[in-house]
Amino acid sequence: MERVVNNGGASLSRKEKYKWKKYGGYHPVVWILILGTAMTRTASFMSLPFLVIHLSGNLGMDSLSVGLTLGAAGLTGAFGSFVGGYLSDRWGRRLILLTSLFVWTGTFLGFALGKTFLHFFVLNALNGLCRSFFETTSQALMSDISTPEKRLKIFGYRYVAVNIGMVAGPMLGAVLFQMMGMRIFVYTAVIYLFYFMVLYQVSVLFRKDLQPQTGERVRFAECLGVIRRDRSLGYFVLAGILFFTTFSQIESSLPIHLGELGKDAELFALLLTINAVVVILLQYPMNRWAGKKSVLTGLVVGSVLCITGYLAFGVGDSNLFFILGIVLLTLGEILVFPVSSLFIDRIADERMRGIYYGANGFGQLGLFIGPLLGGWLLEVVGGRGLWLLMVLLMVYALFFYAMGYRVFGQRQKVTLLDIVRRVLLDLRLIFAIKRMVKMLPPLLLIVAFTVFISDQWVSRALANPPRTETVSIRIQDEASLFEIGRELKRNGVISNEWLFPLYGFRYTLQEQTRFEPGTYQIQPEMGLKSVMKTMTGGTWTVVIPEGATVREMGLVLKYHGISEKEWTRAVNSEVYDYPFLDSIPKNRPYRLEGYLAPGRYEFNRDADAEEVVEAMLNRFNEGITPNIQAELKENQLSVDYWVTVASLIEKQEPDHRKKTAVARDFKERLRRGVPLGVRTLPAPYGELYDYQVWVHQGLPPGPVSNPGSASLEAVLFFIDPDHSSSSSDPGDEGNPDTSGGVLSDTP
Repeated sequence: MERVVNNGGASLSRKEKYKWKKYGGYHPVVWILILGTAMTRTASFMSLPFLVIHLSGNLGMDSLSVGLTLGAAGLTGAFGSFVGGYLSDRWGRRLILLTSLFVWTGTFLGFALGKTFLHFFVLNALNGLCRSFFETTSQALMSDISTPEKRLKIFGYRYVAVNIGMVAGPMLGAVLFQMMGMRIFVYTAVIYLFYFMVLYQVSVLFRKDLQPQTGERVRFAECLGVIRRDRSLGYFVLAGILFFTTFSQIESSLPIHLGELGKDAELFALLLTINAVVVILLQYPMNRWAGKKSVLTGLVVGSVLCITGYLAFGVGDSNLFFILGIVLLTLGEILVFPVSSLFIDRIADERMRGIYYGANGFGQLGLFIGPLLGGWLLEVVGGRGLWLLMVLLMVYALFFYAMGYRVFGQRQKVTLLDIVRRVLLDLRLIFAIKRMVKMLPPLLLIVAFTVFISDQWVSRALANPPRTETVSIRIQDEASLFEIGRELKRNGVISNEWLFPLYGFRYTLQEQTRFEPGTYQIQPEMGLKSVMKTMTGGTWTVVIPEGATVREMGLVLKYHGISEKEWTRAVNSEVYDYPFLDSIPKNRPYRLEGYLAPGRYEFNRDADAEEVVEAMLNRFNEGITPNIQAELKENQLSVDYWVTVASLIEKQEPDHRKKTAVARDFKERLRRGVPLGVRTLPAPYGELYDYQVWVHQGLPPGPVSNPGSASLEAVLFFIDPDHSSSSSDPGDEGNPDTSGGVLSDTP
């Protein structure tokens, strides 16, 4: 009887297929390998996750050493897959399986005896190497001794076995590691030794089925060029690297992202449990569905599910979004893992099936790249940005899967149109597309009309009654459209917070922009589109120090796009409506010197000089409380007199604790009719004769700087020794400006 399959040194005839019918139509070795996978994965996950605790806690290794030790398995595993596949093709599956499993057993025994960084680095490198040899060879062997229609189910069963180990192993390890520490690796070695003995006996029993091929052996030099020659394999390796890069974020970046959102560790544990349970429960029906479709259909659906899952992680911050995301990701991995293995089986050269599976193992480089890339992206773009970039990487992975399948189709004389048509038929989209094509012209007309009408209607529905005052709108980092709408509604800018997300989404999409975090000053006359333009333009922040002059402020503001000429014109303008400005003489170098409150300010990106002046005057006005006005009126002093004395105190004494003493000294000098003696006046005042208070008696014609709260408070003690401070005692240490005094620095 002719062999149905003859590659990799094993075969399955029609007679043998009937013979193994009592085993579900699968060769007994297949079941031994699947059950052994569940058993060994349970044993390894029972011990390996706790290695990091031993390295860092018991041996006191630094994080770099721990990272290098853990990463060694990933690197040797990626490259070992290729070598292991080659050796299994050349020397036979049986020899490589038994040898790698025996060395693997000794490796786990070595973990229990290791003492130094070098010991554990070498041992974990051997762990990755043995795992890659064994798993690559076992996949190739299961493919050798099964028929093509059974292979997808076999790969699916194997993946379920892996997940059973991932669930059961850590639960057992959590109990046993507390009881016996590193001796748990001895028990892992015992389980591996038991499996080695079982597999050895089975391989002897079925030696005839596992004999190496007797045909032409493959040269290693030929193997090295397999990826370069077979473009479909090369594309799948690239797709695998991208897929594993994104998939590794679940264990490396997801717990960090959840922590940044303030989620409990229990949520991450729940997500991992959901992942394993969904795999175990839905692997069979999903594989059964995929078995009736083309390989590309399974990969397309699986990739789209992964893309949707990462998108759910990126756009949501509630537990429900993360649960939905992990379910979608799990359904995607259920399809991608076994279906990609099936594709590798189909494109493999019969003489080099092990090498093809090994080359596909290069995709696991993503498990090494992923955690490094994810950690860096979390620092640079944050959690949401990370998951959106993972969406992009999965789109590229899907592209490479499609390109690999396209190259394979060209070899099979299948046209691109046939490939697309098969995918559409699998997804039952042909009829829907035909209907859509017929409906497209009227549908576009309806959409255009709806958008126009809805834009007008939403704009009118959002409109609020006219305001008379400027309001501050604060947009937090990563604020949603609903949160921005609530802030606008609370401040009376819009009338309906629920319609705002619709309008905001359309505006940002149409203008190709986004809402920038910051505090925005929304003027009463601004319409809805002006508000949107302002909030997508961003803000800039400036800190004006106490005692700064108008000229010094101009130099600072110059770096924010306000020219000196514009600034000078704004501070000399008479358009500002504040009662304390009415009595200011017109013959001063700068009309508003002394009245521009220092402190920290945040302005809209398009703010001009007049808006800056308005904000500073408004803060100064807020500092003139009714008590201060009454005190000045009682002593028959003007606001200008108050500010002028405060500006001199600001320049004479920077120490807040000594300003009151300087004020008393000024009062005594004025009473005696002697010059104040302040010689350190800034330009241009030090150069003007009328301002030279070290020569003249009395005060200068006006303020010489813009004083802070402490200096203004000191003047109140100057005019009334019984004055009670509304803020901290000027004799206390600290900055009175930040404690709610005469002028507060907080906007």
